[in-house]
Amino acid sequence: MKYPRSPRILVAEDEKDSADILKEILGASGYEVDLAYDGEETLGKISSAFSTGSDTSENGSGYDLLILDIFMPHVSGSEILKKVKTDTRTRLLPVVMVTGLGEEKDKLEAIDAGCDDFLTKPFNFAELLTRVRSLIKMKFALDSLDSAENVIFSLARAIEAKDAYTQGHTERVSQMAVLVGERLKLGPEDADALFKGGILHDIGKIGVPDGVLNKPGKLDADEFKIIQTHPDIGARICGKLNSIKTAIPVIRYHHEKLDGTGYPDGLRGAAVPVTARIMAIVDVYDALTSTRPYRPAMPKERALSILNEESDRGWWDKEILIEFADIVNPMA
Repeated sequence: MKYPRSPRILVAEDEKDSADILKEILGASGYEVDLAYDGEETLGKISSAFSTGSDTSENGSGYDLLILDIFMPHVSGSEILKKVKTDTRTRLLPVVMVTGLGEEKDKLEAIDAGCDDFLTKPFNFAELLTRVRSLIKMKFALDSLDSAENVIFSLARAIEAKDAYTQGHTERVSQMAVLVGERLKLGPEDADALFKGGILHDIGKIGVPDGVLNKPGKLDADEFKIIQTHPDIGARICGKLNSIKTAIPVIRYHHEKLDGTGYPDGLRGAAVPVTARIMAIVDVYDALTSTRPYRPAMPKERALSILNEESDRGWWDKEILIEFADIVNPMA
């Protein structure tokens, strides 16, 4: 199979002779191979390769496969595996665990942590290359999905650019929502949902006529009904992409209110996902503190006052609003 670039493999193996043999065999098959000899070095190379803006990566991927010995100095292979599979940047990276004969307990732990395959020492090199080829093909297939995700992100920014008054809105709400999620100690999956949902929450406005979207005055009832369709349109646009799956509730429900008066589904209380509750508050705040054709930007104090009044009315999650206000106040 031809790849758009040379696949990159990280071999994490504390036995130097074994690591060198793996590098030679894989290198002869056309793979670029990096070596790491202990757990700390392994985590360092993974972090560097997958860091934002890294010039070693394409489609956000610094490595296409990790071959990982289950026994590594300083940080064990099992701990490295858990970190890789719980980090949103690396959770789709295929991992092959290298084990010895009879290490069934370690294998079960690795399977539970998300290991993709196993190799047993001493290596059968024909089996090694077959498994590597299979997992590399899977990784490049996943990267092609990420390319589709990038198209969707670009579309979202293009829609935003049509309106001079909303430029920068998606970036701001995405960043602020992630900060709120961190304050609430949400997990990496929710953080990913907030980041992507922030960028994509208004993508459904592609289905809203420009005359309604950019109207300088108050919308009439029919125009408001059209605006209310954008969360559903956005969720349907993004719904087929597995890599955006966690963000769909944010996209669809960011206009829901806890008292059931929001749209598009009129959800109430706990039925509104916490990520959507966060996005709703951040989205409204950014709209209030930004200039619009029909009014100037509000001071942050006034915007927070309005959000508090609406929270008392039952619209917003008061606990989330308190955390959000604590983040916003130092930004003055």
